[in-house]
Amino acid sequence: MKRLLVILVVIVAIVSVILLLIDAQDDQGILNKVEKQTTSEKANKVDETEKEPSEEIVIEEVEEKVKQEENEEVEEKAKFSIMIDPGHQAKGNYDLEPVGPNSTEQKPKVASGTQGVVTNKPEYELTLEVSQLLQEVLEEKGFEVQLTRTKNEVDVSNIERAQMANEMEADLFLRIHADGAESAAAEGFSVLTPGQGNPDTEKVYEASLTAAEFIVDEVKEIATIHQNGVIFRDDLSGFNWSEVPVNLIELGFMTNPEEDKKLSDDTYITNLTNAIADGVEVYLVENK
Repeated sequence: MKRLLVILVVIVAIVSVILLLIDAQDDQGILNKVEKQTTSEKANKVDETEKEPSEEIVIEEVEEKVKQEENEEVEEKAKFSIMIDPGHQAKGNYDLEPVGPNSTEQKPKVASGTQGVVTNKPEYELTLEVSQLLQEVLEEKGFEVQLTRTKNEVDVSNIERAQMANEMEADLFLRIHADGAESAAAEGFSVLTPGQGNPDTEKVYEASLTAAEFIVDEVKEIATIHQNGVIFRDDLSGFNWSEVPVNLIELGFMTNPEEDKKLSDDTYITNLTNAIADGVEVYLVENK
């Protein structure tokens, strides 16, 4: 009997040990499984972190995109060329030349222009100063710009100036002038453009008008500048011989005491020139 009890006790002990071993193996398996899951979750989180760009990367990508767009804009503007004609010259040439290819009328090749009633500044000096400033502003915007003259002591006719723009195949020919009148009360900025129905300017009529309207719209934003808007002309040699879009800008009346003084004021001229350049930019980049 005692022997039987001992055997039973031994069997129970063995079974208990076996069960403990089985439980231990199960626990280890669970631990391993949990560890594997944890490791997998960590890996997934690492993957997700790697997939999500950091703030620095996002900023770099945005900056790169902005640079690319700026480069594309510069390249786009570089396609456009502008010829600027500083009106008149120190000594006029009053020999005659045809007003247009299809006209029998003749006019002086080039006059010396008007003069400031207060400043005594000749128009040809003012137009060269403004033209050079306008060239600088437009070149900063990325356009190719040339002048028909860079000094006052020249002899270049209006036909020759138009031919320079034609040879350049300019996208816009800008003629810079200032106005004069018998009445000291006459005032205002205006943009002259070829008239409709003129056979000499038929091909450039629409583009010239569009450019003139954009320039006028930009200058209208300056409250201190009196506006005369767009004016049509058929009798200008510089228009009729031009094969490219052309405008003549009248900066203001040098025969008006107040405007004459403004046209020699650096701030006034800078603001006016910037507005003209903005109008040219809108015409060439957004419209043409």
